[in-house]
Amino acid sequence: MIQRDHDGVRWELQTDFAPLLDEVLKAPGKLIKESPVKRVTLHETGGKKFYVKRYLHAAVPLRPLKFLFKSTQAQQEWELARQMEERGIPIVRHVALGERRIWSGVRESILITEGFDGVPLNEAPDVDPAIVLKFVERMHERGVLQMDLHPANLLLCQEPFQLRLVDLHGAIVKPRLGRDECLRNLAILRGYLAIEVSPEIQRLSVAIRREHLYQRSRRCLRHNRDFAPLGVGGLKWQVRPSMLNAAARRILAAPDEFLARPAKLLKGGRSATVAGGEGFVMKRYNLRRVSRLFKDLFRTSPAFDSFRKAYHLELAGIQTARPVAATERRVLRFLIGSYFLMEEIPGAVSLEDRMKSGSISPEVIGSTAKLIGRLHGDGLSHRDLKASNIIFDTSDRPHLIDLDGLAYCGEVPKARVRADLERMVRSVEQWIRIDRRQRWHFLRWYWRSRRSSPEILREPDGLSVEARS
Repeated sequence: MIQRDHDGVRWELQTDFAPLLDEVLKAPGKLIKESPVKRVTLHETGGKKFYVKRYLHAAVPLRPLKFLFKSTQAQQEWELARQMEERGIPIVRHVALGERRIWSGVRESILITEGFDGVPLNEAPDVDPAIVLKFVERMHERGVLQMDLHPANLLLCQEPFQLRLVDLHGAIVKPRLGRDECLRNLAILRGYLAIEVSPEIQRLSVAIRREHLYQRSRRCLRHNRDFAPLGVGGLKWQVRPSMLNAAARRILAAPDEFLARPAKLLKGGRSATVAGGEGFVMKRYNLRRVSRLFKDLFRTSPAFDSFRKAYHLELAGIQTARPVAATERRVLRFLIGSYFLMEEIPGAVSLEDRMKSGSISPEVIGSTAKLIGRLHGDGLSHRDLKASNIIFDTSDRPHLIDLDGLAYCGEVPKARVRADLERMVRSVEQWIRIDRRQRWHFLRWYWRSRRSSPEILREPDGLSVEARS
């Protein structure tokens, strides 16, 4: 190991990499990932690839100061890499650690790793779950626990066949792991990959996945590689840059003008105005009662709430109108309105409109049941679950809209399940009469699609009767 000072940075280097440090830092980097506090770039030199991960501590006031008393993320990962190599765990090779320290703390820390000719498991074709399970069990036997064990943190190379762990921050190395730690770790992996596990791990996996998706949905309200703040039209929007085209920017610059002269008015009323056009739908939440001014001082605006809920559904794989942007209009912190921009669902036709013809096909019943089953399976309930809020696109896929009534419950109580299904049945029977065969067809697909434990799946008791009464 070699230590060196270079351009104000104190480096710790693998011996064979030391001569390449200058070349790597001078080589033009390709941006891989960026946020206000972290930047990852890919550099090529001498036919080799290296990833440079920079933690920009100075971007946050007073943050450099705390690293005078604790290790930086880069330093923690550097030490974890050394411990894992000693235990024979295949990882991407860490070749350099750098820190820019001044009297007020660590302004920047840098980690350099060798490139590895592999792809994340979630992008690799024909992954054998048994091989992945064996790899993780080997980690556990040697006291290594990756707390963020998902496919993106495991890289697979087919020729020659290799599997390596990447992004070590969050991993734990112990002399020995307990049974519960191993079970929970396998449950996390089971949420992403169809490995064969015991019913105990499968049940735990369902609960972990639900909570992970709920917590993960918060990232849409932060500044990261997928979401960012944008000032336009006198408002501060939270946007999804990858979905902002010229039409979307025009709408954000003048949302009220778009709603005043819409290509298509979808809803107009005291509580909200909804209009569509140019491939987007804008929903403005209006101020209904003066009493709400005081309540809204202490809670998230409806637009930001819907923005997060839509992203939560997207993470869970449940079809909805994709969220594009959200903002709010406040005066002295009092909320007087908020705006939610979403992608338009192509060829949108509601389930209610389909039923007005007087019949409903088994395919529509089945796809609607699967949508609601996945909703409940992922711990979500919708107090306004009705036919007009189920929208079919041109590919006949159902989407859930109007997310104001959506709530995360964890394990959805049976009473909430019944209430949702009763509401749905009542809205359907305004237009058609559901016979016994259709009801059981719905329930069969509903229970098949729920990501629940075998015990729960064996208990659809009463729903065929009570959902209709």
